[in-house]
Amino acid sequence: MAAQPETPQSDKSPARTRPIELLTENGFIILRPWEIDGVPPPVTGKYSFLVRSPHEERERQILVEVADRVVTQIERYSRGRIVLCSSFWVCCAERHLATYVWENDDYPPDGKLNVDQLTPEDLDQATRWGTTGSLLT
Repeated sequence: MAAQPETPQSDKSPARTRPIELLTENGFIILRPWEIDGVPPPVTGKYSFLVRSPHEERERQILVEVADRVVTQIERYSRGRIVLCSSFWVCCAERHLATYVWENDDYPPDGKLNVDQLTPEDLDQATRWGTTGSLLT
């Protein structure tokens, strides 16, 4: 008896169209609006996220901006492998936002957060970031 091939799933299946939801340890949820809208991620160093607090029903739009000097530092550190249009920056901005809401148990003031300094985790991930736009294992 021949094995039956697995039926391929459509790229439009609900599991593939749901946006990533990052849940912090204290209950904040961070969403990527471009995934909800089905558009490409931003490549400008400015990333707008939707954040839901466990303390209130509504969500807020938070702008995370990566400083030019930080981008330049990572470009040099990665020997040009990570540039501003890399998905590395989406993950970096999201990680800084998650750290902020976890440590402060609140939204950033005025709905803005600036990434103007790299953390050891940023440098570690930059070292392992592959050319395919994800972490190397």
